[in-house]
Amino acid sequence: MLRHTQLKAEEAAMIQPTKPAALSALLRVMMMAAFALPVAACAPEPEPSEGAAAYRDYCAICHGDRGTGDGAIARKLAVPPPDLTTIAARNGGVFPLQQVAASVYGYTGKHEADLMPEFSPLLDGPAVTIGGPDEQTARMPQRLADVVLYLQSLQRL
Repeated sequence: MLRHTQLKAEEAAMIQPTKPAALSALLRVMMMAAFALPVAACAPEPEPSEGAAAYRDYCAICHGDRGTGDGAIARKLAVPPPDLTTIAARNGGVFPLQQVAASVYGYTGKHEADLMPEFSPLLDGPAVTIGGPDEQTARMPQRLADVVLYLQSLQRL
């Protein structure tokens, strides 16, 4: 009987890694992680898209970094800037490409009560056609399209 128990213990020892082997494997994994983390931290952050960069340059001061209407000067404005992340939600779940482009660019002339500047001089350039949800398309300057598509990416329903 003692022999049978002794064999089972020997079989189990053959199947399970010894403690030094398990510790050695764990140490190798920890060392690899320790070397990988500083390398990952040194990797350059990706450049923002053209639309994100233009938004940051022209819009974030009023509308905030994330488009929620909490920019640096938002509290000083007579009318608070709208939350740009809810444009589609306020339009039945559809992001209105042409309406947003007109608002940003200033196609319709001066904005109501001069609340928002016209950005057409800053966003002019060669025209492109962009598509949106529900097969909407709109033709506009490339830089304006970049901003509009960036705003579309910020939407939360």
